[in-house]
Amino acid sequence: MSDAKMETVIDDQAQSGGPQAQAARQVEELRADVDTIDAAVVAMLAERFRVTRRIGLLKAQAGFASADMHRESAQIAVLRGRAEDYGLDPDLAEAYLHLVADAAKRDHERLASQANSR
Repeated sequence: MSDAKMETVIDDQAQSGGPQAQAARQVEELRADVDTIDAAVVAMLAERFRVTRRIGLLKAQAGFASADMHRESAQIAVLRGRAEDYGLDPDLAEAYLHLVADAAKRDHERLASQANSR
């Protein structure tokens, strides 16, 4: 069976007492760290979107476009550089920025539409 089709149930291995039990317990500990980090990332995303919503409201009130491609390009360069500094794949950092920037622009467009219908 290929590795892609194999599945290891770490919980079972950690309880087994077998030769892989120690590695399984270490995986469980590291997964707990990942879970904590994921929760922090979600909290940071929520804060980011609270701020970008305020930006969207200001843009809508001022009649600014929802997108600022100059800023987005600059941010891509900055995040790609930071990713490299941290040993992270710069493509992943750029994909993240596109994901959140696109969501923020959609929200800004919705806010502008609401402002224009008043």
